[in-house]
Amino acid sequence: MPSDTASIYHTNTEDKMLFKAITVGDGDLSFSLALKRAYPQISVAASTLLESRSELCRTYSNATVTSKELLEQWKERVIYGVDATKIEEKITAESEEQKFDIVLFNHPHLGDKALLESEKRHAERHYVLLSHYFYSAKSILKNGGRIHICLCGLQPQTWKIWNAARNAGLQIVAEESTACPVHKWLFKEKPSYELADVQPHYPSKRKYRNGKLGSKHFLARYGYRHRRTGGDLFTGSEFEINVER
Repeated sequence: MPSDTASIYHTNTEDKMLFKAITVGDGDLSFSLALKRAYPQISVAASTLLESRSELCRTYSNATVTSKELLEQWKERVIYGVDATKIEEKITAESEEQKFDIVLFNHPHLGDKALLESEKRHAERHYVLLSHYFYSAKSILKNGGRIHICLCGLQPQTWKIWNAARNAGLQIVAEESTACPVHKWLFKEKPSYELADVQPHYPSKRKYRNGKLGSKHFLARYGYRHRRTGGDLFTGSEFEINVER
């Protein structure tokens, strides 16, 4: 399934400190890990809606490995219980030094299968999700920071991403295929950070790179997997997933 990304500027002031990224809603944390593997010199804080590492590992079969590598090898933060629409409740970013250059959210989804019964209702609810995400993400951005969102198919149009961005005081400045090299949208200028070599154990399995759920994402070669909201270890019905309205 083809996917598009949109990177959004917040303000126009440049900041010269260490490049700091934070992910939200990163299911099994594989996107955060892949980004860190690709650019070891930058800081990548990973966050998930799940409340604890034990819950994360019960939900995704590869989460034990991904979280361990992030924490132990790369010495990065993994923050649990982060709602992408209320990021500021978990992330302290009062000073410019605490804030981030970019906030990233891939394939946002409410996980409520009941919404599929009405395409109009499904689109409306996800427009609200995007709107709240944009407002919340702005609160932890550095001056000149950006907000990144990855959607697929017709979602940018049906979920009215441009309206949600404008209403949050944002301007869409770039749209790229997920297959394009990450540095084309991750950094505002030509980066001084070098892309690391791909190690033999990095690439994700083909079904996660190019399957029903997948898209040809550049970071798949570094281990990024597009995973279902419910995880691959969840054995119940998707109707049993609780979604706060």
